[in-house]
Amino acid sequence: MENDGMENNPSSRNVLRKDNSSLDYGKDSGINLHGVLHVYSGNSVASYAENSERQRHVFHALQSLFQAAIEKLRFPQEGPLRIADLGCATGINTVSDVDFVVKTLRNLWRDGHSNGGGSVAEFQAYFSDLPSNDFNGLFNLLDRPASPYFVAGVPGSFYNVLFPTSSIHVCFSVMALHWLSQVPQAIVQKTSPLYNKGRVWINRGSQDIAEAYSKQSESDLNAFINCRAQEMAPGGVIFLCMMGRPDSWLPTEQVSVGGEFCGQDFEDAWDELVTQGIISSDLRDSFNLPWYFPTAKELRRAVENCGVFEIESMQVFEQVPSMPEEEFEEYIRDPKMFGLMKSNLVKSFVGSLIEAHIGKKCTDQFFQAFAEKAAALLHCSPPSRLVTCTVSSLIRK
Repeated sequence: MENDGMENNPSSRNVLRKDNSSLDYGKDSGINLHGVLHVYSGNSVASYAENSERQRHVFHALQSLFQAAIEKLRFPQEGPLRIADLGCATGINTVSDVDFVVKTLRNLWRDGHSNGGGSVAEFQAYFSDLPSNDFNGLFNLLDRPASPYFVAGVPGSFYNVLFPTSSIHVCFSVMALHWLSQVPQAIVQKTSPLYNKGRVWINRGSQDIAEAYSKQSESDLNAFINCRAQEMAPGGVIFLCMMGRPDSWLPTEQVSVGGEFCGQDFEDAWDELVTQGIISSDLRDSFNLPWYFPTAKELRRAVENCGVFEIESMQVFEQVPSMPEEEFEEYIRDPKMFGLMKSNLVKSFVGSLIEAHIGKKCTDQFFQAFAEKAAALLHCSPPSRLVTCTVSSLIRK
């Protein structure tokens, strides 16, 4: 595994890309994403294990596209077949996803769809995420008798090279690529005209600030695709499923009304902490979500700029169900239950960033306020169980 040049240390702010250039997290950002970002582990009500069913439901809705992508793999002449999950987090989702890949590959081989390859006897699965991820929890799930594949954890950012040249045959990333490598520098500098004062994200915000996020996403997508170009074996397959938006939507239109994970209720919860004197307005203003939901056009541009991948498919799905309709209807009948559900869901994957920014006690107060705001907005801003995803499958030339 390549050393990406960044120690697992909150004071470290630089990470090396594949060309050894430095990616600066910035002295004004307040958060070292590489050192603190992780989903909540364990089995509490706000843990990722208890709140990852929606991601699982989205993946199941799009699983046939993943299988179609895997079927395009040009099998190598000799094994092992190497599989990488980028942004794996922890919990059963990543294990189930890799199990699905291995099962599909075994069936393809057995059914004679190997495109003339030789003997493949073994599978190697790499689970990759930031060093702050709970790999111990993940490895406990993978401690199975007669495992169908070999296992390795690979800590590091997927905006860097993670694997040797031409070593990966199937690579996938599910609901992770909307995370940016950093918040754009100008957004967190108080003297900048783009300082995102009074807000913590870009959805339905300033066009100029959203454009700064768009440029950061463009840089990150280029880095991601170029790193994968180095790692993927010829004929290898990449499948990407991420939070996205239609090409016709502006960068300020990150999600549809009602479909937000972090919408007006999230912004209102920050304002509530300021109003109560729990945190200062400056502390709120210095926090910004490092998210950007790209269009298919934006992703296509990065792939075409790289020039070494065939685009097998690339499209935006606007109405992907994130939970069963009956379960959703049950939640929205009870505002308090809905508020708690949404608060726990968002805390499971954003809580670590907020805790690093304002501390544990204030974070607990924030998510209590968030639950209350989400419950209060339930009837005046009806929620949706549908999300928008940008989905693509690529083949290494």
